[in-house]
Amino acid sequence: MTTVTRRTVRPTSSNSAATYSDSASNNIFQSNQNERDYRDNYDERDSDDDKETRLTLMEEVLLLGLKDREGYTSFWNDCISSGLRGCILTELGFRGRLELEKTGARRRTLANRKVMLLDDTMAGDVLLDEALRHVKETQPAETVQSWIEYLSGM
Repeated sequence: MTTVTRRTVRPTSSNSAATYSDSASNNIFQSNQNERDYRDNYDERDSDDDKETRLTLMEEVLLLGLKDREGYTSFWNDCISSGLRGCILTELGFRGRLELEKTGARRRTLANRKVMLLDDTMAGDVLLDEALRHVKETQPAETVQSWIEYLSGM
């Protein structure tokens, strides 16, 4: 019977060895212990190295949809297109440029809430900057559903 063990940064008193199974991972685990600030479930790939290429959410979603051998998406239709447009809005929200209007006593679905501009500084990505410019210039504020439709013709 196989048991699942949780990777931890600090070894427990009953188990003085690290919970990694192979010796290479064990060496990495022990050598970087002070740099991790004792976080659970540490992964070496989570480094804060600024030299790494950071993908936006829409790029990650698009890569998930690519066929590995052929290099294209087999489902390029309205569903993936709408999803990628939603990812543009979500990425701008992650970066603190947009937010959804607050819900009052009357709850509305996310698609029917208005997109509000928080910060109009450029994001450094062509698609994100163009979407941000359109949101800034549009008065009155539009709903999420409207923006997903508008972004198809950017």
